[in-house]
This record gives sequence, C-alpha cells and structure tokens, in this order.
Amino acid sequence: MRGFSRIATGAAAVMAGWGLYSLRESRKAPPPEAEALSYLRSFMSEHGLGAAMDRFTTDTVQSDGVELKLYLFESSPEDPAVVFVPGTGVYALLYLEFMSKLADSGFNVVGYDCRGHGLSSGSRGRYTIGQMASDTSNVVTCAVERYGGRVSVAGSSQGGIVAFYAAAADDRLRSAVCHNLLAPDEPDSYRMTRYPGLYRTLLPLTPMMSVLPGGLRLPVSLYLDLNAEPCKMMPDVKGFMKNDPLVVTSISLDALASLSSTPLAKPVEEIGVPVMVVHSEFDNIFPADYVERVFSRLTCRKKMLSLAGAPHLLLIDYVDDVLPDIVSWLDETLR
Repeated sequence: MRGFSRIATGAAAVMAGWGLYSLRESRKAPPPEAEALSYLRSFMSEHGLGAAMDRFTTDTVQSDGVELKLYLFESSPEDPAVVFVPGTGVYALLYLEFMSKLADSGFNVVGYDCRGHGLSSGSRGRYTIGQMASDTSNVVTCAVERYGGRVSVAGSSQGGIVAFYAAAADDRLRSAVCHNLLAPDEPDSYRMTRYPGLYRTLLPLTPMMSVLPGGLRLPVSLYLDLNAEPCKMMPDVKGFMKNDPLVVTSISLDALASLSSTPLAKPVEEIGVPVMVVHSEFDNIFPADYVERVFSRLTCRKKMLSLAGAPHLLLIDYVDDVLPDIVSWLDETLR
C-alpha cells in the first residue's frame, strides 16, 4: 500500500506541475506591436533584410472571435494574390524574405499570424487544424475582396498542412503550394513528431485533459526536435525559440490531437484544387516516403519540387533556390 501511495502522490505532483505549467503558458501574451516590429527590424537587419521591413503594411481580420494579424506585401491591384500560412510556433514575418521576393515577382502576398501566434489574438499555442483551416478561408475572403478571385494559398511546415486542408475545403482557390503536407487517414502520420510513441500514448487522454484551464500543453521542443533542423538564419533554433518574444513555446494537446484526427473536407483523391508539394532531401520532420505517398494519391493537377541537400527550413534559408519553381507554378495556375 505504501508503494502505491508513493506512486499516486508522485503522479498527482506531476499532474499538478503540468497543470500549472500549462496555465502559465496559456496566460502569455504577445508584446505590443510597435515593440515587436522594432525587434524584428533589428533581427532582420542583422541578416540583410532590413529594407524588406518597409515592404509591407499591416491589417487585421476577424475569424470566429479571433483577430488575425495580416501582413500585406502588395505588387499591383491587377496582380493575383497568395495567402501565406507560417509554421508551428512561429509567425509570418519570420518568412519575410520569401514573402517580399514573392511580391517582387508580381503577386500580392497576404501573410498572417495564426490564432494564438505572433501578433494575432487567441490563447498562445491553443488551436486546432480545423480552426486554422477556417481562419485561412477567412483570410482568403479578405484577399478576394482586395485583389479579386485569382487567389492561391501557400504554407510552410504546419502551414503547409493547413494549406493542404484549405485546398481540400475551399474551391475558390486557384492553387496551393504546400511545403510539407499531412493526410490524417494515413496510418503513420504520428511520425511527424519527435517521440511518436509518446504522441500516440497521449492522444486518447486529450478529451479528459482539455477540461483544465487553457488545456494541457507540451513544450514545442518536446513535440519537435528543433536542434535536428539546421538553420542559417537561426543557428541555435532552440535558443531562438526560447528568446524570441513572438514565438510560441508550447502547444496544447488538443492541437496535437487535431493533427491526426481532423478529416480533410474531401478525400485526398477528390481534391480538385491544383497542388504543388515542396520537400527537402534532409527534412527530419516530414519523411520523404510519407510525403511522396500522399502526393501519389492526388489526382488533381500537381507538381513536386524536391530540393537536394537541403534541411527542413526551406522557405527561410533557401528562398532563392525554390522561388523560381514556385513562381512558375503560380504563374501557370493564377495568370
């Protein structure tokens, strides 16, 4: 009995600590906009991108009770538009070089911070893929109203997943560019996490855990192996994630659960929106065989771009290597 009591006491202490950590994370708030943009100007200037900080204007759009922050990189009113979705834990302006160069190539780019990320409102790190797909649809509506009906969606990492969900759900889109993607009906989608066994164990617990304030959270570093993904702009990715004032450092269990449990609006084989898939040879998060398998299921107009010798963070570090092919695809599908 004493052994059982010690185990029960230890488990209770762990759960209490986890709950307090999750509550603290849920109460985090982004810095004021002026402070955030000042920080970003300094950071981007260190990487030769200071001038690109003058390339955009900001706006907001309401989506299901959340205010989404928009970054408008405008070309000309006659040009088509691309809605851009950033990756897990980060924000749109981390992809400043990609969005500004895409705009310089003749597209009106609307980047946005996902709910609970960057300068958008919402509990930090708490969302579902379904909510993000709905948010993206609302940003697409904003783009259509501003620039007309020739609109594509693009996304990187988790943003690529969201772009894929948007392609399945929104027939207004002329095309999609998915740097990485996920199909929830594939049996091994859990492979995209750092500890697949732990992820599969936690999934059944999500419904009972979500009653806690803010939902239980896991550090992003426990979900993804950040140091396994080399980055030229951020040599110490884990340190950057910890110190950047705009980065989300934890993710809710219901967000994780939604990645493998939220069905696409239609089966992969029935997606009609043209899809371009971008992948890198040394991506340690999205296995090549998985991405190629999902790509092979698509029956719509499609294109695969595989970049040899590159790691995961393509749209941050390898913009000039992938931009020509992406621009060519967007020209074909939007113009």
